[in-house]
Amino acid sequence: MSSSPRSLLAALAAIVAAALLGGCATGMGKDECAAADWRMIGYEDGLRGLPADRIGAHRIACAKHQVTPDLATYMEGRDRGLVEYCQPRNGYRVGLNGGSYANVCPATAEAGFVNGFRWGRQIHDARSDLRGTQSRLRSAREGLVHTDNAIVGATAELLLPNVPKDRRVFLAQELVRLGQDRTALAARIDELAVRAQQLAVSVQQLERQSPYAL
Repeated sequence: MSSSPRSLLAALAAIVAAALLGGCATGMGKDECAAADWRMIGYEDGLRGLPADRIGAHRIACAKHQVTPDLATYMEGRDRGLVEYCQPRNGYRVGLNGGSYANVCPATAEAGFVNGFRWGRQIHDARSDLRGTQSRLRSAREGLVHTDNAIVGATAELLLPNVPKDRRVFLAQELVRLGQDRTALAARIDELAVRAQQLAVSVQQLERQSPYAL
């Protein structure tokens, strides 16, 4: 697939912008720049869904080695890579892995890719929400165990003979506080447990409904 004049002009503009802004180089060394297969580099960048200004970063990296990227060849390779990247199922994978989309797909492929991406991202976000809720639930349960142990310890000390009066007052107040903490934690655990169950069901439903399930 040959690059369109428009894509070449966009890449040229990206090179100029990267040079003016001092964009981040790609870390290509002297030998890599000298032996660069710009078609393959473009293909790999397209396959990764990188924006057109990536060529500007390659240019900066190789400029210090007096090597200039072959723009037309790079863009030809990038276009080939984008053909594979912009498949709907790949959009699903990108979204499912929490990746981002840099608006690189051509108009003819973008709708399908974005639909897959949105499905994947929706499931990714639901899974992330579930993991976060499960983590908070574990922390609340650990807090309940810690609080129960503290209640047992304070109660045992309060029952000991010869405990100074001021210490008894403190322990009594501490038991009230711990009891309040326990009540709040128990309610929090119930709330989180229900939420985790709801999210687990939601994730399962999304996974079953997805037309792109892997």
